[in-house]
Amino acid sequence: MAPAQIDHVVILVPYADLHNPPSWITSNFTLTPGGRHSDGRTENKLIIFEDGTYLELIAFINDNPSLRRGHFWGDKMYGFIDFALTTNPKDTFDYAGLRGRIHHKSGRLGIDYDTPAEGGRKRGQDGKEVRWKVTFPKSEAQVDAPRSVSRRGEIPFWCHDITPRDLRVEVTRENTTHPSGVKGIAQFTILVPDGQESAYLDLYSSIMDSSPVQVFGTARLPLETPVSVPGLVKPWLFVESPTLDIERQRLCDRGPGIVEIALRLGIEGHVGVGRNSIDEKGMWIHFLNV
Repeated sequence: MAPAQIDHVVILVPYADLHNPPSWITSNFTLTPGGRHSDGRTENKLIIFEDGTYLELIAFINDNPSLRRGHFWGDKMYGFIDFALTTNPKDTFDYAGLRGRIHHKSGRLGIDYDTPAEGGRKRGQDGKEVRWKVTFPKSEAQVDAPRSVSRRGEIPFWCHDITPRDLRVEVTRENTTHPSGVKGIAQFTILVPDGQESAYLDLYSSIMDSSPVQVFGTARLPLETPVSVPGLVKPWLFVESPTLDIERQRLCDRGPGIVEIALRLGIEGHVGVGRNSIDEKGMWIHFLNV
């Protein structure tokens, strides 16, 4: 299996924020039109970067509570809710190999993936159909639980394009020129329960088919990006347990998953809101120089 690429990070926002974006978005980012998903429940817009990765701003249409019921993101709070990996479109996705690695290295965490399923949406700007296949983590049945427990957001899903990728992610100069000068994703941090860093590092390593790298005593996992940008450092994934009360509360409220991301600025980059980070609706976003 080819090295895993970070495809995108999913951010749940109020429906109004898609159509009247707040200043933390407009001061820092250029929004690209998305569309409505084929299930008729959610709508999105994208923040696309030069390295081919993107942030997906997604909302339940009109914030209708009935659309949340039974949806795999239906019980999520605003903020980071999920992230997706992909591989080079020329490579065949090795589903059997993925499951085999997970069961061999991380069986004690009870993680597994469903078979790839087709999904899609209609583009809002021109009505073109965008199709893909997604490989989602299975929900976990727990004793005395009223329903299965979703692992979405705790571990990544996989997204593979059926239609050309540039229909889903238009990496153009217009779309990737941002007021802040952001060029791509630098790193993101997964928050996990105390004492389980090693187990989760093994898990993500088996999912991504990569080995951890020790830098200054901290383990991190390397990732590729869909587009190689000269001079831009490839992103890293960090696995950490909470050290601050606010992190412990966030873990309690949301469960394991992305707690923060760092975005790579260009040489002339600056943060439009006048600071080097964003703390907004369950998100910590930091900006780093090249």
